[in-house]
Amino acid sequence: MAAVIDLPRENRGAGLLLAHCAALSEREPARARLEAAVGPELARLLVLALCGRHGAGRRGSFSP
Repeated sequence: MAAVIDLPRENRGAGLLLAHCAALSEREPARARLEAAVGPELARLLVLALCGRHGAGRRGSFSP
């Protein structure tokens, strides 16, 4: 990203945006990084807890 910093001020935003997009495309998916950090079973539990159930009569996050 050093080349981006050397750009004139008016062109810097576009250069930074492109650099950030390029960095994101090179990363592993979040689920793969989570599995590597905590293991597949705990990763599955965390994802389920964060996503919750979809549909079927839920009124709120803590409603029965």
